Amino acid sequence: MRNNYSLLCLSIFAFFFSDLQAQCNNGRYYDKIFSQTSSTVTFGNAMKFDSTFVDLKMDIYQPTGDNFAHRPLIVLAFPGSFTAGSRLSPDILTLCDNFSRRGYVCASIDYRLGFENSSDCDTNQFKALMRGVQDMKSAVRFFYKDAQTTNTFRIDTNQIWIGGSSAGAFIALNYAYGKVDTLSRSDPPWARPALDSLGGPEGNSGNPGYSSRVKGVVDLCGAIADTVWIMPGDPLLVGVHGTADGTVSCYFDSVYASTHPESLLFGGGDVKNRLDHIGVNYSLYLFQGADHVPYILPIPFIPPASKYMDSTIWIVRDFLYQNTVCDTTLISGVGNVADEIPLTLFPNPSDDATVIYSQCENDLIAEVFSVEGKLLARKFVAAKSSATISKQELGAGMYLVRVSDLKKATHKVERIVFY
Repeated sequence: MRNNYSLLCLSIFAFFFSDLQAQCNNGRYYDKIFSQTSSTVTFGNAMKFDSTFVDLKMDIYQPTGDNFAHRPLIVLAFPGSFTAGSRLSPDILTLCDNFSRRGYVCASIDYRLGFENSSDCDTNQFKALMRGVQDMKSAVRFFYKDAQTTNTFRIDTNQIWIGGSSAGAFIALNYAYGKVDTLSRSDPPWARPALDSLGGPEGNSGNPGYSSRVKGVVDLCGAIADTVWIMPGDPLLVGVHGTADGTVSCYFDSVYASTHPESLLFGGGDVKNRLDHIGVNYSLYLFQGADHVPYILPIPFIPPASKYMDSTIWIVRDFLYQNTVCDTTLISGVGNVADEIPLTLFPNPSDDATVIYSQCENDLIAEVFSVEGKLLARKFVAAKSSATISKQELGAGMYLVRVSDLKKATHKVERIVFY
């Protein structure tokens, strides 16, 4: 019996390994092989600068007919100097269309706009940025919540990218790398009180209690308050910036910043230098002689803007393609012998641990096998409870998990991956 089970495990492994290669070689994540559909959801509600509340919505773009069970996500925010713009910004719509057709799920999000009516420009601009960060975190938490509940959008939460254009890139950069305890210069005295007044880095925009961890950043002409924030092991980065950007400087200019305090920020050139210095994987391209957001100005989709947009898409596409895990698990699951066992393995793939969430009325036993059929671990899963399988126990690689009721009358086989 054990030999038969070993053969079964090997057969399942061989099937999915070959399927992994075939599926990802058909152009997914690189070529536009899908059409796309979109829907609108409300992901949060938060207080604006004028003390009124606003619902936060996002348009979610999905590849039509995609039957993958675990899909990468790109969450994008629009430009507009934190005073204008919308999630229908043409550059963001173009990116969502291009990448959803390549197999990604894309979301174009709302975030709160506007400044308080006061003369404290620095504080007001900082608070506007942090409202955007908080709203983007709420959007990301929405997808974590979805993955752990209804799983409507089938997101692989180990593969969530955030990004945006101009102000949207400011939000993503400061979201991914912002650190309150790491600064290369003195913390402005107004910064911490301003952040506390908004509810802290996570904020109160919605979906509390869920993770806001992301894999990487798509930085299109953004800037960050301090490049020392960027450390080895932080989220990956891909992006573009014009070297002649007159709105968001590509390189920090101390002379200009001395008379314009709002310019105490570091653009793409500085970020690129920091990434080179710490030796991490990234792709940040500088458009020589280009001004701010050259892919949308002066007229969207008319040369030369269209050429810059094409280049931007290709730069982002190539980096994401190299850094996206192609998980070919289908919606129907892997080797399900009995669908009457209601459970979810999440996150999967994982770089740390996978949790078995059981909605079953009965206690279960989860057995973890190598692909050769060797029993490596056994976990007890109490009724309507959970159990954790950690990478530390097993190491990186692919494994098979058989979950059975205590009488082993029914069982389900699932594949998990640690990388």
